Amino acid sequence: MMKVSQFWELVFTKVQFNLKAEAKNSYLSYAWWILEPILFVGTFYLVFGVFMNTRTPDFLLFLICGKIPFLWFSRAIQNTTNSIVGGKGLMNQVAIPKIFFPVVVILQDLVKTSVVFILMLLFVWANGIEPHVNWLAIPVIMLSQLIFISAVAILAAMVVPFIPDMKFIISTFVLMLMFGSGIFYDYRDVILPKHIDLYLLNPLANYLSMYRGVLLDNVLPNWYDLMMISAISFLSLFVLVFILKKLDTVYPRLVLE
Repeated sequence: MMKVSQFWELVFTKVQFNLKAEAKNSYLSYAWWILEPILFVGTFYLVFGVFMNTRTPDFLLFLICGKIPFLWFSRAIQNTTNSIVGGKGLMNQVAIPKIFFPVVVILQDLVKTSVVFILMLLFVWANGIEPHVNWLAIPVIMLSQLIFISAVAILAAMVVPFIPDMKFIISTFVLMLMFGSGIFYDYRDVILPKHIDLYLLNPLANYLSMYRGVLLDNVLPNWYDLMMISAISFLSLFVLVFILKKLDTVYPRLVLE
């Protein structure tokens, strides 16, 4: 059995190696971490802000504060989906807990996202919104979102080896969430008041609203909603890790079939 300290040492070593290898395989190196979200935000701004003429004076800031957190979710889920299958070479050589594979991908995306979040805060500041003590809520929201992302990502990684076609369903699900989470629209303007509570059952819609509230409106997040999402996500993550541990010896045989 691998010790906990050995497991995390191996995880952090693998994350560092993967990030360096990823940078070396690209002409733009680490700059791609920043350029990718810029391209996504630019595309959305062009389509919804220019072509469809739905922009408001602060539309770019509104879009950035929604797209960046959502991009973290979508990239982590889609990158993690095939992580256990992709680790078949290593798992058939070394007795390693299978949770190692999704955890490495989740942490890789966390490192890249942290850099982008810092730049997002600087961009908001550069556009005339002064930092405020309420900004200290941002790391709390990020921690909650990390727990939520980890639960969904590990579930996706667990299921795909059993049902390979699930990766296509997961991609479609992420696309649906993109349109249903309020990235390019303010739900308060388009959702009927009687449906808002139902709409905010979508954790991503809730997270995006919290980020925008703190950064653009100087309003603290709804702590009750944040606590409930975090608690459910943590409980789900605990259960999923337990199940994954029980299935640990199944995956090496499964991925070779």
